[in-house]
Amino acid sequence: MATLRCPTCGHHFESDYTPAMPFCSERCRQIDLGQWLDEEHALPVDIEKHIEEQANRSLDDEDS
Repeated sequence: MATLRCPTCGHHFESDYTPAMPFCSERCRQIDLGQWLDEEHALPVDIEKHIEEQANRSLDDEDS
């Protein structure tokens, strides 16, 4: 048994007693999902590089 800390609420819990790993409960899992869907969490993206790649893809598609 490993004692972990829930990334949502910070509560310490035993990993063997939760069906919602890595969260302490289904409630915390749903809160985390809601934060991703509301864009409170995001992966870092270099927006200028992303726009340039999209533009290049569009040009490549037109050439095909």
